[in-house]
Amino acid sequence: MLSEPNPQHRDSQRPRAFGLLFVIVLIDMLGFGLIIPLLPFYAMKFQASAFEVTMLLAIYSACQFVATPVLGSLSDRVGRRPVLVFSQLGTTTASILLGVATAIHFDNPFWGLGLVYLTRVIDGISGGNISVAQAYISDTTPPSQKAKYMGLLGAAFGIAFSIGPGLGGVLGHLNEALPPFVAAGMSLTAAVLAYLKLPESLQSPINHTPGWHFMRSARLLKQPILGPLVGVWFLSMFAFVMTEAVLALYLKDVFGFQELGVGLTFMVAGLIIIIVQGGLIGRLRDWVGEWTIGIAGPLIFAVAMLMYVEISLAPVIGLLLLAIVLQAVGRSLQTPAMSSLVAHHAPVAQQGAGFGLFHGMGALARVFGPVVAGMVYLADRPWPPFVVACGCTILGGIWMIVIRFQTYHMPDLYAEMPPPARSTD
Repeated sequence: MLSEPNPQHRDSQRPRAFGLLFVIVLIDMLGFGLIIPLLPFYAMKFQASAFEVTMLLAIYSACQFVATPVLGSLSDRVGRRPVLVFSQLGTTTASILLGVATAIHFDNPFWGLGLVYLTRVIDGISGGNISVAQAYISDTTPPSQKAKYMGLLGAAFGIAFSIGPGLGGVLGHLNEALPPFVAAGMSLTAAVLAYLKLPESLQSPINHTPGWHFMRSARLLKQPILGPLVGVWFLSMFAFVMTEAVLALYLKDVFGFQELGVGLTFMVAGLIIIIVQGGLIGRLRDWVGEWTIGIAGPLIFAVAMLMYVEISLAPVIGLLLLAIVLQAVGRSLQTPAMSSLVAHHAPVAQQGAGFGLFHGMGALARVFGPVVAGMVYLADRPWPPFVVACGCTILGGIWMIVIRFQTYHMPDLYAEMPPPARSTD
């Protein structure tokens, strides 16, 4: 059984542990950033329609919806590190298969597209690394520092999406099979680092009955603040993924962008994420608080969605760049604020289950978002997905305001509770 180290030793180890976690997540996300903007082009190589392209995200997210709460709750039982390693090895396997699918010739494109879909299933089933990484941070940081460290973890996404898509575009221009194989090497490196170097953060595992991880996470929906926060996240992620699912198609159809242009556009968004989550989010948290940030984020994102509608009718590169910036700012503000609020309002002994539920519901939104986006998107009428996304994020912002007012009459049930007794076995 895991045991609690000396508290002073644990405090001294915290910066080093977070730094190592940051590097591991960054390496893993760099691999993700290499291939995610190129997936539509890989699918279209096998004659996939716009709907079939968006279904790539839907299938991946359906698998995440089932697996992420299980992995998050499992990490409460066996520890964060083994689940993190499992997730990264799954991504490694999926990336290798994607490289194979891209490198070889298929007489029947059905089999090539099927293999691409299989990679999304494998990656989705094993894709619990972010929820587990956030639970790791929640284990090792005090409440006042959670938003800051969640933001710094989010900066790893920004760095990955500022470097990854551009690098992926360059590699794909040289050889379309290179990005998946390079991504596989990055995920494998992250898995090895996590296994060999990352100290375990969970000091008091919960002896749950095996096999009930999903239901245990789902029961947290009944929590008075946590449940509505997860509902807001579902709406927000639904809007986010609608945009993600069609953005490469939108850039191709409206501006004629190919792999390199799409990759560079994603790189711009990544740079904004670095700035907001790497440097501003901690200061903003101290200035206006997590709730204000969580309310402002979706409303800024909604403005970006309206701009995409206008740009589709009158294409202007300058307005496109502004929309990309506002989209990245809105999402960069909301995501770490929501993660920090989940950490505050989930039971102390169920942080892994809480983040598993949070990301699991986000994954459920990712199932439906691409389907809806693919159904309403047309090359000569690309604006409907952005209208729907705008409505969802406005509703999410209003719901956050309502939840915030509810907290005045319903104090935080868990943030001030002492942690459970630590085992000394």
